[in-house]
Amino acid sequence: MSLSRIIARLFMVPIGLILALLAAGVFLGFALLAMDPNFAGPGPDPVFENVFSVFTGVFIAGIFGSIGFYPILLGLIVAEILSWRSLFVYLAYGLILSLFAFHAPGERVDELAIALDIRAMAAGLVGGFVYWLVAGRGAGIVKRTLTNKPRNL
Repeated sequence: MSLSRIIARLFMVPIGLILALLAAGVFLGFALLAMDPNFAGPGPDPVFENVFSVFTGVFIAGIFGSIGFYPILLGLIVAEILSWRSLFVYLAYGLILSLFAFHAPGERVDELAIALDIRAMAAGLVGGFVYWLVAGRGAGIVKRTLTNKPRNL
């Protein structure tokens, strides 16, 4: 275990988390705009409406990122300790976190709630993918190497 690898991981994990939340927020903002073209309200400037909806999505992702900070941090620590590098681990984790963040237990299920849940889960997948691109591919304090040597039992 080298000191430089630990320092690199200490920088890559927060950067990956911030970029993942931003990507999920931008995706969610465009998803909200696609869900309701008048989401930003009627106005003369459609560019402003698009920018407003994207910033709203980033704000929502930031709120849920701050609320769910400890579960997110716990999952990333476990992934670092166990050196999980699979894309599917981070996609599943992003999907599960977004499902729990947007769907309240006992919530009435209607078409709008289902549409929002689907878009939120897609945003969680985007966030998980971006985190994997930035920091997840190199997860683990100790870098594992593949060897063909048989184990002594």
